[in-house]
Amino acid sequence: MRGRGSVVAEIIGIAQSDPDVAEALSTHYALQRRRLAVERLGHAQQQGQIREDVDLESIVDQLWGACYHRLLLPAQPLTREFADQLIANLFQSITPHP
Repeated sequence: MRGRGSVVAEIIGIAQSDPDVAEALSTHYALQRRRLAVERLGHAQQQGQIREDVDLESIVDQLWGACYHRLLLPAQPLTREFADQLIANLFQSITPHP
């Protein structure tokens, strides 16, 4: 994941001081991906795979926040194994319990 992530990290860094890059990042990357993530989680919620009382926007923040933390502050690597464990942990708490 590190290869592609370094480009995203650099763009995020530049966006902190360049309003045009920040706007482009938000409009053409973050907002579109966020909408898609919430939409897909919403579909899972409609199928009964996610509890009805779960706030989907906060789920996106939890998943992305952890990943971007590792991407931007690389004390720990952003790996596929980490992402898989993150999702497994999260879904244990948001799926319906029998």
